[in-house]
Amino acid sequence: MTTRSLRGVRDTSSEPELDEFTRLAAIACQVPMAMLTLLDDDQERFASKLGVECGEISRQESLSAVVVASNELVHIEDASTSELLNRCALVAGPPHIKLFAGVPISAAGYQVSGMLSVADIVPRNLGTSQVEALRLLAHQVERSPAYQVRLSSRHYSVATDAPVIEDLRESQRILQTLISNLPGVAYRCRNDRTWSVELISESCLQLMGCSASDLINSIVRMVDLVHPDDLPSLKRKISKALRAKTPYQSTYRIRTVTGQIKWVWEQGCGVFSKDGEVVALEGFLTDISEQKRAEEHIRRMAYFDELTGLPNRLSMRDALSAAIAKSSDSHDPLALLHIEVDNFREINETLGYREGDRLLQEVADRFSGAVGEQQMVAHISESSFSMLLPRADASRAMLTARRLLSTLSKPIDLSGLLLNTDCSIGVALFPGHGSDPDALLRRANVARYSAKRGIEKIAMFAGSLDSDNAQRLRLMTELRRAIDSDELFLVFQPKVHMRSGAVSGVEALVRWRHPERGLMSPGQFIAFAESAGLITGLTHWVLNAAVRESYVWHGSGRAVPIAVNLSSHDLRDPTFIDRVMESLETWGGSPDWIQFELTESCIMEDLSAAQIVLDQLRETGFKIFIDDFGTGYSSLSYLRRLPVDYIKIDQSFVMDLDANEESAAIVRSIIELAHNLGLEVVAEGVESRSIMEMLERWGCEEAQGYCISKPVSGRDFQSWSFNH
Repeated sequence: MTTRSLRGVRDTSSEPELDEFTRLAAIACQVPMAMLTLLDDDQERFASKLGVECGEISRQESLSAVVVASNELVHIEDASTSELLNRCALVAGPPHIKLFAGVPISAAGYQVSGMLSVADIVPRNLGTSQVEALRLLAHQVERSPAYQVRLSSRHYSVATDAPVIEDLRESQRILQTLISNLPGVAYRCRNDRTWSVELISESCLQLMGCSASDLINSIVRMVDLVHPDDLPSLKRKISKALRAKTPYQSTYRIRTVTGQIKWVWEQGCGVFSKDGEVVALEGFLTDISEQKRAEEHIRRMAYFDELTGLPNRLSMRDALSAAIAKSSDSHDPLALLHIEVDNFREINETLGYREGDRLLQEVADRFSGAVGEQQMVAHISESSFSMLLPRADASRAMLTARRLLSTLSKPIDLSGLLLNTDCSIGVALFPGHGSDPDALLRRANVARYSAKRGIEKIAMFAGSLDSDNAQRLRLMTELRRAIDSDELFLVFQPKVHMRSGAVSGVEALVRWRHPERGLMSPGQFIAFAESAGLITGLTHWVLNAAVRESYVWHGSGRAVPIAVNLSSHDLRDPTFIDRVMESLETWGGSPDWIQFELTESCIMEDLSAAQIVLDQLRETGFKIFIDDFGTGYSSLSYLRRLPVDYIKIDQSFVMDLDANEESAAIVRSIIELAHNLGLEVVAEGVESRSIMEMLERWGCEEAQGYCISKPVSGRDFQSWSFNH
């Protein structure tokens, strides 16, 4: 076979008429790439191309070589697996073409002068109507005056050839019929203020619920059919593609004229003038709603439990992995609960599997009603559930576990029988009990075995003989050494009076300068200290260090009260009050040197024990603060019974106060209710002057946060306080 020699033709710059063929080919075949090539003895040159970035290609490495050899349409699902095509430059290298379909073009009496082809980077086949549309387009290219000019060094025109013109019109009519019957909607929108529709296939009635004339006459606008949540992203993609003069693809939702939500896949491109101005958009819309529903069904099967509707073990593992990454960045602890329905097998065997399923569904409903907005409950095996608690320390985890048991205190009605449900709950903490999802899931389950044997039916993981226990024991030994050898140190975050701006006190925050791990924040070891039984010794160290620092400040004449954080373990420590007084006596201090902060969950873990200790501290002359208010029980009613002086509003409500109306309403309510109970208020996490001003207007007495100062050393605080 011979081919037309084009050695005299070097100008392969783009022409609008030829570009129209490649655009139509891409739209009709729903592909991102289309090419119109010219052949000579050695090279394949591009007369027009869409979605392909390349120049001339040698005939040996070109896709055209296979089409020339066969002299008929070549249609390959995956070119990378084809012995004929896998060595071609555009297959072996970028863009790594998979789907390929090419039609030879004959012109001016020569057998083969070029090729019209389409391609995609994913393997698939074209439909019958798409293949026929590609053949018809190639037939039109053969009769195109612009293509004829490319084949000759002299101007060649077929404008006066009536039979050719009639043949061209007939092929255009057939092509229009084919495109109108493709499984999708082909369109062209002119570049005006509303991107009004010039042409659109009648299949828009089935997809959008409106006729082509409705869209062409602007009775309905295409842009108004795009789901408002997806419109900004679609506009960005199209704008980016127009700037780069490349095709665009996007998946988004539309709201049909009848109000139905459908998913569509769009592929399109800009039409440009010779001056590079955007003239129009052309593209193709395909309804992929069924595909999306299938994907969602598969996702639910993979990530959700069919019986209860809850996330399954795989979902929990993914969520736990994400939560660990977030906690590692923020240095916040998190907790994982493993809950087992202990009498499930007995109920199954006695009442049957149907009633057993109803039991699990009822338990799932009660647990779902007990979780907070950021928490997650999952059904991880036949009779086992797990719950993820972000930003939860040991005391909050235990409090939540007790609340879960309380939700099951009401009997469940199964076949007319009121049955009590027995559960046991194991608790594991990050980072103290593990640093990856599998370790935490395993250790929460280990703790659950211990809980099943206990009276309370709740147990914290306390170590095991698995391979990770050596690291835990090592960290426990290192923390004991740190407490005894002063590897720990304190930093202080100031608090100020709103109206006067005077420093009212500081909060003591402990840090660990680990010889191997470097500087460690409280989030990396406080939860571990609680679970390892070291928190009481740590509190004693912090208390002594704070009193010693206060002694230095009093000697310099720049002393303010230092607040020390307490845990629920400290409230149960019978020697706690004596330790406090011994420390003050050692340094000649008095109760106005030290203040104490406790979280809501710490108090509510054992309210009666907390009241005894707090009454003793108040009688001795210490000030009491409720820390992180709003994240635990969020109720001021229990404060009537406690000798509390201040509440500290949790920083999660304060940080976005000037941008979140819900947070603003909560903070104003807390301040008002606190004042009604005779309490003063401290706002944590104040990071801007505008938030300071809002809090002052609402009557908040004190503030603490980065807007005022980050935590500083004792020496730096004296200088800061003096100059503030």
